[in-house]
Amino acid sequence: MNISTVINPKIHPFLYVYRSREDDFWWCAIPYIDKRARRRQKRCTFRDSKFGSTEAALYQARIWRDRQIQRPEVRAAMGKHRPLILCSTDELDRMSETRNPFGLVGITATFRDKPLGGNFSVTANRGRKKWFSMRRYGGYGAFRRAVEQRCRWVGEPMPDEEDLKRRYQHWARRNRDTLISHRVET
Repeated sequence: MNISTVINPKIHPFLYVYRSREDDFWWCAIPYIDKRARRRQKRCTFRDSKFGSTEAALYQARIWRDRQIQRPEVRAAMGKHRPLILCSTDELDRMSETRNPFGLVGITATFRDKPLGGNFSVTANRGRKKWFSMRRYGGYGAFRRAVEQRCRWVGEPMPDEEDLKRRYQHWARRNRDTLISHRVET
């Protein structure tokens, strides 16, 4: 079960279309999100000489851009925010191996020795980041606040409480020794 938000992008005539005046061509750079939730770019050039004129090359660039925009991985990258992706709790063991132990994109746990403790961090929109202290809120409290913040940023409804508890407990069981050594309440 994957749930994500579909955000309709606003497309203006030159969205992702650029002009190289020195070499007489238009080029497109389209963002997309790969299968590992990383941002990437697809690029394509449209030379005036190949299409006969500047206007014809621009027309072809826009057609290519419009076709690319219809792809789901491009739509996810185009929105104001990346989607909150929820994987079913049955898939959590597999997700733990891919560095996404909660089945939620943008939520990570970090621990430190000085001062002793840990944080749940939440990221969105390339550069937006916030931390929630496990020392202050407890392990689950910090996790819940991080998910709540992510949902606010990406415009998703908050997952139900039982689902969040299952996700956190699954992670806490796998990281029990780390939580104990950093004196984090679960």
